[in-house]
Amino acid sequence: MAKRFLALALCVLMFACLLPCAAFAAEDYDTVTIQKGDTVLKLLEARGRDYDTDRFVVMVLNRMYRESQMEVLSIGDTIKIPKAESELTGDTPNLISKEDDIAFFVIPYKIQKGDTLKNIYKLWGLSYLQNADMIRALNPGKNPDKLAVGEIYNLPTSEENLKTNNYTTVMSHILLEDETPVSVFLRYGIDLEEKKTDLEQYNPSLNHMEEGDELLIPLLWD
Repeated sequence: MAKRFLALALCVLMFACLLPCAAFAAEDYDTVTIQKGDTVLKLLEARGRDYDTDRFVVMVLNRMYRESQMEVLSIGDTIKIPKAESELTGDTPNLISKEDDIAFFVIPYKIQKGDTLKNIYKLWGLSYLQNADMIRALNPGKNPDKLAVGEIYNLPTSEENLKTNNYTTVMSHILLEDETPVSVFLRYGIDLEEKKTDLEQYNPSLNHMEEGDELLIPLLWD
């Protein structure tokens, strides 16, 4: 009984140690009510934050799939904005590494009559062959050579070719020493076990990744 209690206590302690890395503490961000003229850029600048990095923090704090969601805020909406570095309490880390950046975007594309994936990518000015492996990974059980009208394909694409607001942002993170996919996903607020099937589509070698490997992080929320 004593051994079982000790094991349980250690598990609780380990979980508690992970929590500060999972997200900002509530006291480390402001919940702001949008006023006339407010933008995320202005709100971050007022706190001395770096927009290029902290736009991703805002996306994660507010569970946004894409950056364009920050551009459609209305007066009276509320949004979580990280406080100025000088106002952060304790040893709270940044939610997103400054080295992380957008890898690509994924559009749910509805197949039209006469479509081929090669032609779709040609119209987008992208190489189908360079995206073929990811297309297959993101569309398990489907045959890219036999498209059905009305079928939905998840297609990776670049920012320059976005034709819709309906897309998912995929981040890129290079694993550092002592990091694991679990710890990185946790910082993004993503439960690896809960989303494992989805995350493995982006990272086929997820169970064997090590320092220096690129981890792809789709911003997947409930």
